[in-house]
Amino acid sequence: MKKLLIACLLAVMAAACSKTPDKTVTLGPSTGTGNQDIVKAAVKQLVTNCVGLNQNSFDLVNWHATVASNDGNPYNYHTETWGWSKWIEVTVEVRQNARDLPKEWNARGQVLRYDLGGGTQPGVDGKTTLSQLMCGTLPVSNDPNNPDTFLAVPEMKMVDQLK
Repeated sequence: MKKLLIACLLAVMAAACSKTPDKTVTLGPSTGTGNQDIVKAAVKQLVTNCVGLNQNSFDLVNWHATVASNDGNPYNYHTETWGWSKWIEVTVEVRQNARDLPKEWNARGQVLRYDLGGGTQPGVDGKTTLSQLMCGTLPVSNDPNNPDTFLAVPEMKMVDQLK
């Protein structure tokens, strides 16, 4: 009986660990049914290319993604900098009781922010220093006047297919 209980507990834990962010991400109201697969695939690329998000996935909760665009404004930051006319805004919370993160990051309870886009330079925009640190592969900006940093991810070209 004890062995059966342990086996069941391990199976439940394995099932919980297999829920990747692309499977559990909450989609914003602007994400139409035709865009859901694209958004989930882009979030999966984010986690694949930001190895820190993958490694620390236990400490990350409440993944949320929303489709955004420049609404025809060519002077938008995303459009001017990377040629994005559409992008996906992703937020994810760090657990209040995060265990494995460096204490000096002061990450507990913070919200990470990323923008994912295609355009002429497909990739990931890390919006804050903590987001960049948690990604693990983004350059880190300590400049409060220019906090964004960029990671080229050719697979993010898929974001251009958003309707």
